[in-house]
Amino acid sequence: MSNKKLFSSLVYSSIAIIILVSLGTWQLERLRWKTDILTSMKTSLSLPPIDISNEIIKNINNYSYRQIQLTGSYLYTNPLTIYSKVLNKKVGKHLVIPFKTQYGTILVNRGFIPKDYKIPVSSETEIIKINGMVKFQQSINYFTPQNNIFKNEWYYINIDEVSEYISLPLLNFYIVEENNIEEEYPVGSQYNINIPNDHLQYAITWFSLALALCIFINIFWRKNVK
Repeated sequence: MSNKKLFSSLVYSSIAIIILVSLGTWQLERLRWKTDILTSMKTSLSLPPIDISNEIIKNINNYSYRQIQLTGSYLYTNPLTIYSKVLNKKVGKHLVIPFKTQYGTILVNRGFIPKDYKIPVSSETEIIKINGMVKFQQSINYFTPQNNIFKNEWYYINIDEVSEYISLPLLNFYIVEENNIEEEYPVGSQYNINIPNDHLQYAITWFSLALALCIFINIFWRKNVK
């Protein structure tokens, strides 16, 4: 093989190695980032519930995944259901109801209900206290259908769209209600903190490919350089 072709092969292979190492390094950075997020989530969930207040609402971004206690009443005038959810191999939905408090109206994901569940019909329930976890407007992936507010079809929580649908101003977060063992449905505590964290495996894959390519280049160079 000519020196020119050898040099070209070495250049392209070196570029490929740099790219593979960069991808591995990026995955390690993602690993650290996601590990910090998961640790923060678990720490927040382990803390005792705190009563909502104007100060908390003002700094609500600091309370993601924190348990808080609300006092108010459910507004069942325009109930929402999020398609399609599965619990214990049973297909159903998540029931989302506005909750009126002295600080404003907050969406509450009450939890899983089966398809045949009869949603209560009332404009406003009695004043109660509930506990729940703070979450923010959901981001969606490519495969999630868009909400259709005209047909009352919901696939994820978009606070702005819900506010438009129910004609009520809503605070910029929602609550995932804790499960109430005294009622069969809704089944609360429908939050998932078991987020996959496979970045270490991805990093090992990229670094392994880089190492394999280095070994191949070394063998190739020894065979062709005289």
